[in-house]
Amino acid sequence: MIFDAAPRGIAAEPHFDPARLTHRLGYRASLGGGHYILGDGSIWQRIWLRCDPAIVPLAALILCDAMTETRLLAVSNLERWLRGITPASPVGWPTSYQSQRLDLLLSILDLRGERDATSHEVARRLIYPRLDVGRGAAWKSSPERRRTQRLIREAEALAAGGYRALLAGRAGRQK
Repeated sequence: MIFDAAPRGIAAEPHFDPARLTHRLGYRASLGGGHYILGDGSIWQRIWLRCDPAIVPLAALILCDAMTETRLLAVSNLERWLRGITPASPVGWPTSYQSQRLDLLLSILDLRGERDATSHEVARRLIYPRLDVGRGAAWKSSPERRRTQRLIREAEALAAGGYRALLAGRAGRQK
């Protein structure tokens, strides 16, 4: 979410200071302001402050594009979260199974990016850690190899832009 100085004459809350929040997980300064990650273990809020919130009232900048509804929901959920109220709607949030699958896909990307791991190594370390996945011809003809290759392709598609559909709530076929 992007926040900047509210237009003059607009009454807004001037005292939002993420540096003082107890749930601050990360911060990075940049030329265009500060980037914050706030969270409480179950919810993460990513915020870009383009001005000093201690000095001026803030306004949320909502881009008008295909994700406008998602952005509005995110700002609403942040405001509720800051007041200690449960977020308005978990619509579009991944289920427990989907979260585990996304975690696996990200782990696959990390392993392959870290040292260009083979599909055999991905299967052995991440997908089938307690199973002997075989070698040679046994591996090449196994259903475990085919599933591993599908997961690698899915992870690469996610990294190549498929994550945008997830953010917009258009994940397509649910896995």
